Amino acid sequence: MATTKPRITDVRPIPLRAPIDRPVRMALGEMRWRNGCLVEITTDAGVVGIGESWVNFPAWAPAERVATITEGIRPLLIGETVDDPRRLQRKLLTRLQRIALQWGAIGPIYQAISGVDLALWDLAGKLEGVPVWKLLGAPRQDLVPAYASGLGPDNPGEQAQAAVEAGFAAVKLKVGFGRERDLANLEKVRAAIEDCPLFTDANQGWSLDEARAMSPALAEAGARWIEEPLSVDDDAWDEVGQVFPMPVAGGENLYGAREFSRWLEGGRLQVLQPDVCKCGGITAAYDILTSPSAAQARLAPHYFGGAVGLAATIHLFAALPIERRVMVEYDINPNQLRESLLDEPLLVGGQLRVPDGPGLGIKLNDRALAELGG
Repeated sequence: MATTKPRITDVRPIPLRAPIDRPVRMALGEMRWRNGCLVEITTDAGVVGIGESWVNFPAWAPAERVATITEGIRPLLIGETVDDPRRLQRKLLTRLQRIALQWGAIGPIYQAISGVDLALWDLAGKLEGVPVWKLLGAPRQDLVPAYASGLGPDNPGEQAQAAVEAGFAAVKLKVGFGRERDLANLEKVRAAIEDCPLFTDANQGWSLDEARAMSPALAEAGARWIEEPLSVDDDAWDEVGQVFPMPVAGGENLYGAREFSRWLEGGRLQVLQPDVCKCGGITAAYDILTSPSAAQARLAPHYFGGAVGLAATIHLFAALPIERRVMVEYDINPNQLRESLLDEPLLVGGQLRVPDGPGLGIKLNDRALAELGG
């Protein structure tokens, strides 16, 4: 006799907020609070899935995300059978894509769908009794490598040294704060980490002329890649590959498989960095990173959020072709939405533990969830 699949009974956004002692600065702005938005999907079988939607910028993003999920997505999912995350993700994109274009809000719609998609994969794994990485066809792995992100613009040498001592396999320095400071920070970080791999991230902070002027210094510092040197809407991206001798990385601000394909086919990126909480979820990120157009790219998923999205990123990373994957990004700045929410940490001596429980395989701390707003 066929088993009846559970149906969705509710979709609930859970906005979170945590104070930070020191603002996290980057070329595009600074974060004075850690904002988060979880997505909880409940079923008539009593099984609950949890996801996370990216809301780092702007400061009012959580309020928009609550409205989009509650009013735009929830009505499309109530009563749906929980069978295949991919099918439901495609339904949401089909129904909301033109609304996103009319609204001029491709990013928020994709980010909202991403949080829902993560929750659907968590549900699928829990219903099957297996971790998400197994649903994606990955072999068992205990740990995956991580690099320390979020260094700079203040005290980057000390941050880099602490990261290497903690066991991280590489570090990433934020640049785009003016030539004088960038050059000084490159020198401080390289002195602190010696021959440890160094990545750099301009957070869309340069013009093409500024990028061209900084290229020799990045090469001299031994930067393994330069991430988002220009704004993603700058036509000069077509010339970036001629400016830098090292690979160009990006993807955190691209939405949907079609846009990624255009960038890859245009030769703009050599290191591919979709974010599971932004690009359309695990469904979209996996399809992007394993697509024929990405066959020559190195794979390094972006992540700069809380605990749930980090767990999803680890599951995705574990399922990627091992010969082309790089490392998982780990922001070394304090983050209560990551550390406080988990009963068992994911970071282990500079590497990341691959959860082996059903679904995303994590357990959220109910007390911390309540204190942070959930």
